[in-house]
Amino acid sequence: MPKHSKVKRQTSTPNASNLEQQPEIDIEEWKHKSTNEIMQKFNDCDCLASQAQLASILMKKEGPDFFAKDETLMEDMERLYRRAGTRKLWGVVRIAASVITKLVDSIAPSITSVLVHGKQVTLGLFGHEEEVISNPLSPGVIKGILYSKCYGEREAVLQQELVIHIGWIISNTPELFSGMLKIRVGWIIQAMKHELEIRAGDMSPQDIYQMSPSDVKQLLLDVLQPQQHSRSWINMRQIDGSLNRTPNGFYDRVWQILERTCNGIVVAGIQLPQQPTLSDMTMYEMNFSLLVEDTLKDIVLPEYRQIVVELLMVVSIVLERNPELEFSEKVDLDVLVKEAFHDFQKDRSREGMKKQDDMEEFYKTPPMGRRGTSSYLTKAVMIQLLQGDVKPSKDDPCSVS
Repeated sequence: MPKHSKVKRQTSTPNASNLEQQPEIDIEEWKHKSTNEIMQKFNDCDCLASQAQLASILMKKEGPDFFAKDETLMEDMERLYRRAGTRKLWGVVRIAASVITKLVDSIAPSITSVLVHGKQVTLGLFGHEEEVISNPLSPGVIKGILYSKCYGEREAVLQQELVIHIGWIISNTPELFSGMLKIRVGWIIQAMKHELEIRAGDMSPQDIYQMSPSDVKQLLLDVLQPQQHSRSWINMRQIDGSLNRTPNGFYDRVWQILERTCNGIVVAGIQLPQQPTLSDMTMYEMNFSLLVEDTLKDIVLPEYRQIVVELLMVVSIVLERNPELEFSEKVDLDVLVKEAFHDFQKDRSREGMKKQDDMEEFYKTPPMGRRGTSSYLTKAVMIQLLQGDVKPSKDDPCSVS
């Protein structure tokens, strides 16, 4: 069980530190103000969070060498960074560190630690373009990736923190990353946000960007714990999907599906073809596993990704148990999920439940059981298989020799 007590839960009354981390200004409004107006406000306000946001706007407008009073903006932000650190205003620290593009010294060795464990690292914001790192890089190159791919004032700094923590954890407890081929840092942050929402219940979740570095590390450790059975199925799928976690033998099973699928597999508009994949690669090589991950990378919703992973496991088991069957058409995973969900809706409407167009109830349903998600997925797979070719078997009692 995760040590939830080590990460402070959201309270109904925010403490002084939380209040200090909230800017008193409307950031979007101030982006359109003149430099003189921003300077005036910067000098008049005492709120460090507001000062950090205003300095960030000025930096983008005027550049780091712009003079504010008798200091350059860069010098001002360095001073702000130190003051916020002394007062443990972590949200402000991260804004200031991001504006002055700070880089942690040990980030390159931390990434190398992940790579030597046979994983790749991706940097970039969840839901946006990511940069894949598969070889050791210099700190300068890593810095360029972080600050070009991580939009938002605090994201590049938080991702650096996570890379450091991940490098330490994978060196000491590598089993926590079992089933994860790509360490997608932006997606891991999404998993951590999901966990904060679960803990908050009906209240506003804690802001991950305002948490202390030690609390961020503990939250990461909690999220990496496999299958917390106290979580609902939708929450488990959201977190495992965000972590890009797959079951044991997953990639081998996808290979076995391809062997029986002449026109390949399609999901989210990306095709994994049977050929030249099977002739150019082998089942157990890393390049094939990475190719499968690349096929899944454009799936947007983490919980949907987990349903697709579940579906691929179902397809593999069905083919394993029915050696006479193979797919004559391409296997469109989105179509199969849609058909399974349609069947699920029909059963619910027969029981008098209100029809919902979104898939939330499907995500909440456990895989196993007569009305489990796997039973609906299996039915959709069997229907498509039986519409295709059936190979004759010498053991078929109906065959005439």
